[in-house]
Amino acid sequence: MPFELGLKDDCPELIAQRADASLKVTGDFYDMFSSDIHEVARLLALAFYSEQHVYVAGLGISAHLAAIFASRFMRTTDGRAPLPVQVLSPSLWLEEDRENGTEFSEVFARQIEAHCSDGDVLVLITQDGMHPALQAACRAAREQNMFTIGLTGGDGGLLGQDDLLDMELRVPSIEEGLVHELHMNLVCLLDDLVDYYLSGKPELVREMLQAGASSLREDLDRA
Repeated sequence: MPFELGLKDDCPELIAQRADASLKVTGDFYDMFSSDIHEVARLLALAFYSEQHVYVAGLGISAHLAAIFASRFMRTTDGRAPLPVQVLSPSLWLEEDRENGTEFSEVFARQIEAHCSDGDVLVLITQDGMHPALQAACRAAREQNMFTIGLTGGDGGLLGQDDLLDMELRVPSIEEGLVHELHMNLVCLLDDLVDYYLSGKPELVREMLQAGASSLREDLDRA
C-alpha cells in the first residue's frame, strides 16, 4: 500500500543494493569454488558409502544451519536411506564445566573425542571462523584422523590458519547476512549433490573407490 511521504524513503535503494551485493558475492563464490564444492560433495558421498559418520557444528545462527544440514541429510528421499549426520551441540557445556574451570572452547572437542573415529568427517559452519571452540574442534578432529570441512566467510579467521581444514568453502564477504545466505544455499546444494552420487550414480562412487585409493584419506590427497 503506497504512502504519501514528505521525506525521501531510501528503502527501495537499500533493497536494490542488497540484491546487487548478493548477486555479486554469489557469482564470485561459485566462480572461485565450483571445483572445491565438487570435491566436498565427492568426499561426503565417499564417506557415507564407506559407512563413516559426518558431524556438523556451528555457533549462533550457524548452529541453526548445522541443524538444517543434519536434517537435510537424515531425511528419506527416493532411493536413499537417512544418512548418519550428527550435530555437535554447544549446549552440552554445563554449569559444572564452568565450576571445574573447563573452557567453553572445549565444548565441541570433547564431543569429538567421545564419539568420532578415524575416517569420519567434521563440517564446521561459521560466519568468520574466529571462535576458539571451532579451532579446538578442528584440532581434536585432526587427532582422530578425521576429515575437516569448513563453510566460512571473510578471511576464514582462525580456521583459515595452520592448515586446520582439509577443504574450505569461503564466502568472499564480511557481510553477515550474505555469508549465512550462501551457507544455506550450500547446505541444500551439497545435499542434492550427495543424493546425485548415492541415489543417481552409485556406480561413480564405486569407481572412485576402485580408482586406486585404499582409503578416503589417500583419495583426498590425490584429489
